[in-house]
Amino acid sequence: MHHISFRALVGCSLVFLMSLLGLSCSSSSSLHPVRGKVLHNGQPLAKAMVTFHPKQGADLQTLPPTGLTNDDGTFTLSTGDKAGAPAGEYIVTIICSEEVAPKKGEISTGPPETQDKLNGVYANRDSSKIVVTVKPGDNQLEPFDLK
Repeated sequence: MHHISFRALVGCSLVFLMSLLGLSCSSSSSLHPVRGKVLHNGQPLAKAMVTFHPKQGADLQTLPPTGLTNDDGTFTLSTGDKAGAPAGEYIVTIICSEEVAPKKGEISTGPPETQDKLNGVYANRDSSKIVVTVKPGDNQLEPFDLK
């Protein structure tokens, strides 16, 4: 018959609990604050959606970090409902939707039509030239000055 000491049982239990705690905390502690600013022709770009697409290892199930610019062009990234983004290299897309006025004599019956104020130049991750690295800790990015 094997006899397990109380001390060994407590030790194993503590190791197991610590590993569980490590797993549960790892997802929230792996996000790092990210702040930036978007300019268009030197002026702040308001109401633009900024999306950080992971350069490596991305899948369709993972929510990319996103932020919406304020009137002064500043944004703060969130991943899902949590502030921040995981460390890593990202391709950045920026879309700024603006309402399109109906054509003369045309009556709009549904929601207003919109178009990308930037003409889609920064909307596609495959053609975006904006690459950013999020580092562990606080990230204050250089402004993105779009032309």
